[in-house]
Amino acid sequence: MKNQSDVVSRAYELWRASEYRCAVTDFLSPGEKLEVYTELSARIGNGMQRCFFWGGCRGTERGAAVFLPEWCMPEEDPPRHAMPLDTERTAFFAGYLGEHPEVLEEIPIVPLSVRGSGFRSLSHRDFMGGILSLGVDRAVIGDIAVLSESEALVFAAERIAPFLESELTRIGRDAVTCTRLEPDPSFEIPRRFEEIPVTVASLRLDGVVKALTGQSREDAAAMVRQGLAELNYRECAEVAKEVAEGDVLSVRGFGKFIIGETAGSTRSGRLRVVCRKYL
Repeated sequence: MKNQSDVVSRAYELWRASEYRCAVTDFLSPGEKLEVYTELSARIGNGMQRCFFWGGCRGTERGAAVFLPEWCMPEEDPPRHAMPLDTERTAFFAGYLGEHPEVLEEIPIVPLSVRGSGFRSLSHRDFMGGILSLGVDRAVIGDIAVLSESEALVFAAERIAPFLESELTRIGRDAVTCTRLEPDPSFEIPRRFEEIPVTVASLRLDGVVKALTGQSREDAAAMVRQGLAELNYRECAEVAKEVAEGDVLSVRGFGKFIIGETAGSTRSGRLRVVCRKYL
């Protein structure tokens, strides 16, 4: 597994190689995208305007860093980067790719439909486990969007797609077929959430983790100190860190949540917060 310094170094090499043609990294996690953006911005400044993070369609979290040559840049100035998910800039790039299929062809990301028999219910974990059990490197797999209990849309690096098409025939006890699809930049991954209203004494990280996981205050604080919580895709071990509306909180073993707005308070002064859990 590559460490973050390797990821940044490789991204910098590709940026330098992108003077005449597109250069594209492997898939990066949101945390790695943030690291690449932060480190490369410090090195090349405005040169990062030639970088777009793209995962195969709109709404992806994992994505490759795509470095466009200067001559290939859109005539209209794109929105500035807003990391780590960069939603507005990604939407702009999707529109640009829709109008310039010759640039889309230079990005080696392939959408694959993985469809089960329909007789077994398959989760995101099942699809992920079935793919990784083939010995596939996580860096060549982007987002896995579960479209139904028997079908997922998987974004993969082009070089691994033929292998998956031929070898991904089973997930758990279910037979599956893996079929290549045509890229569609305008497609947006559907996201499903479960609404979770909680009450907290404050928006301290340990208190929010306690409310969302059902653990004791002591256990929640211990999980934070042990590095089991990520705030906006970065590990955060500060129990007293304040969270805010729109923050993304991941707790290992319990899932990923979006912190919602504060909806008033109880008679005892505790805050009511409506959060959403990724399904």
